[in-house]
Amino acid sequence: MRARRFAHLGVEAFLALSVAGGAASYGGVLRGFSWLYPVIVVTCAALAGTALARAALAGRRGAPWHPVVVAVAGLAAWVAAMCAMFFRATSLAGLIPGPRTFASAREALDQAWHTVVFDAVPAAPNIGIVALLAGALGLIALVAETIAISCRLPALAGIALLAVLVVPATLKPNSVGAVGFAAAAAGYLGILATAQADGGRPDGGGTEGRRSRRETPRGARAPERSTGELAAAALSPGRLIILIAAIVAGALALPQVVPGFDRGLFPEGARLRSFGQNVGLNPLISLGSDLRSAEGVGILRYATNSTIPLYLRTVTVSTFDGGSWAPDNRDDQLQYPLTGITPRTPITAAPSVTTTTVITTGGFTSPYLPAPYAPTTVDGQRGRFGWDPADLSIKGDPGASRDQFYTVRSTRPDITRDALATANGTPRGLSSEVRDVPRGVPASVRSAAEDVTRGKATAFERAVAIQAWLRTFQYSERAPVEDGYDGTGMDVLETFLQKRSGYCIHFAAAMAVMARIVGIPSRIAVGFAPGRPTGQTVAIPSAQALTEYQVDGRDAHAWPELYFEGLGWVPFEPTPSRGVTPAYSLTDSAAQSGSTNLDQLNEGLFPSGVPGAPPAESQASAPAASGASTEASPWVAAALVALGVLAAALVLTLPAALRAAQRRRRLDRGLDGIWEELEAVGVDHGLPPDPADSPRAYAKRLTAWETDDGGLRRALDTLTAEYERHAYGRPGYDADEEAARRAVAVVHERARHAQRPVRRARIAALPPSAFAWLARALTAVAPAAKAAGATIRAAAKAAARGVKRRS
Repeated sequence: MRARRFAHLGVEAFLALSVAGGAASYGGVLRGFSWLYPVIVVTCAALAGTALARAALAGRRGAPWHPVVVAVAGLAAWVAAMCAMFFRATSLAGLIPGPRTFASAREALDQAWHTVVFDAVPAAPNIGIVALLAGALGLIALVAETIAISCRLPALAGIALLAVLVVPATLKPNSVGAVGFAAAAAGYLGILATAQADGGRPDGGGTEGRRSRRETPRGARAPERSTGELAAAALSPGRLIILIAAIVAGALALPQVVPGFDRGLFPEGARLRSFGQNVGLNPLISLGSDLRSAEGVGILRYATNSTIPLYLRTVTVSTFDGGSWAPDNRDDQLQYPLTGITPRTPITAAPSVTTTTVITTGGFTSPYLPAPYAPTTVDGQRGRFGWDPADLSIKGDPGASRDQFYTVRSTRPDITRDALATANGTPRGLSSEVRDVPRGVPASVRSAAEDVTRGKATAFERAVAIQAWLRTFQYSERAPVEDGYDGTGMDVLETFLQKRSGYCIHFAAAMAVMARIVGIPSRIAVGFAPGRPTGQTVAIPSAQALTEYQVDGRDAHAWPELYFEGLGWVPFEPTPSRGVTPAYSLTDSAAQSGSTNLDQLNEGLFPSGVPGAPPAESQASAPAASGASTEASPWVAAALVALGVLAAALVLTLPAALRAAQRRRRLDRGLDGIWEELEAVGVDHGLPPDPADSPRAYAKRLTAWETDDGGLRRALDTLTAEYERHAYGRPGYDADEEAARRAVAVVHERARHAQRPVRRARIAALPPSAFAWLARALTAVAPAAKAAGATIRAAAKAAARGVKRRS
């Protein structure tokens, strides 16, 4: 009884490992790991509440309400842990919610929502977002516990556990990571193994117990439902093979049928993409995924009278702490309305050019409105938008950019090489975030910046030198992912300069950091490259017909902007094969590699025959990027890997599956087969039958596995009595085959628990009785093989003697 009372603890422990260990994958979504302690406390406390409730209720009547009581106990423990970790000051005794606790919880949720909507990844682990994470994972643990134990569906609990990995798989450039995925997978496999070992009946209650009590005569002892039968029903080897095949097939199919899985098997290597930035999250997170999209995601159209290729900016990223670039949250500084937008630093060194642009956003979803730099007025937008005086970005509520139609009037300086060459004044009025060199700049990055700009007298010459050097690199959207240096951190930058291959994020970040090293303020603009003309025009009042263009997710782009006194923020284009190199920064090398996305997009983004695609000749002559390949479809390699995994799974599970099939056939053959199954159990666990054993003598030998409660002895007595009456009694005896099956299942269970864990696992994987037929076959053919061998040896000797005589 005591063992049954605590039989569920193994499942609870593996649930805690799966959820709390999987939470480690949130490193990189939140900064550092100080947030992990409260997550572990809340998760373990919630599961401890359910464990104590199950232990207290084990063996009691009233099974129908057991799951409800257990769930309530778990929720109570979850609430107490949340109060202790996050709302102690407003809780009674630090554990019980008080009148002010709900107000504190509401404030924490508001803070968490603000972090989700506006902060960058990795986000600061404030109390709101950590409380949200800990509470959500604690509730996931309770749901998984209910599914695995109360509902007796341990395999299905994996769906709840998978929810733990969804957020990091969506937001992190490197997905969930090996540690978090391994912990979650190990916990899940432990749940399956423990649930199978406990027979899915950790608390002794439930439907099977009620059925057995109803079928038992009043006053008689209720027959025990064998854990072997329940384990076979829960996860038989045949079902395990089907489950493994389904997992392999799903891992191959999901990346193909669900938009957003860019590389690898689910969830490792998978990142959901969006059109443009995710709502409020760091736009650099999703930009790479948009670029790697096989086809355009979403359509954004604009019509403009600009005489130069137009970039649409959404947000400016200026803060770099050495770990990642991130947009600043300056919502408290937004100004209204959008009719008097003015830059902080006026343009004094060049004449201004005014441009009119009409923009239709379609499905683009972001808090930012795309607009050319620098906007002066915005008309026609729906909703409340403000403009940021620091970078002139236009921001509203999360997702407010969707389905907008508006007109932007913008003013830019007519920048020339001469104006830039003479703009050598000390920058004034700039914050330190765009001037300071980030912490931890590797020596290789610093030396590269100094070597490239050596001998350049002016800031403009240094900027052009950096741009020209970076344009000698190779553009690839896949190489950073495949080689493990996708991102914007300082270590990524160092690897990028070594590999000399990447996409716009890496080029923009490299030029921005190198510019600061040589004394030029810098930042990164995120938005869209010029796109492709649609062949249509748009007419608006007080302006000539405007040429229309369209962009989609493949045109998502990042580019550096450098500050020059009197000219303001000047864009550069260090990314080869994308965007348009500004005329003022062209060099001989830049002109040679100055292909734009208007006539040549890298990596086969436009197949032949698609409107806007370059001619076949230019496609054929374009240098192949590392990401483009004419190799066989990745489906071939994936299918071979899947077949290999499936074959290995079949080989590993074949002996156990064969043993399970033999058991089913024996149990269906009546008392003779049931007794054969008892002998097979003895063979598996080291007590095979002796030819001289009578049924009763063999049963007595099997009592070596007996424990203190006498259950094994009673099961053997029942089985022996039924078999003896069947085999030696008068004809026509109606044997109780169901009681015999239950008895042999009890013997099987006790035999398993009598073995050490390692031997138990070996018996489960390679049961000796499954190969008994092979041993019998070898024994049968051994005399014939021995005789044949003797005959062959005699013939060989005779032949040798004949040869000797002839010689």
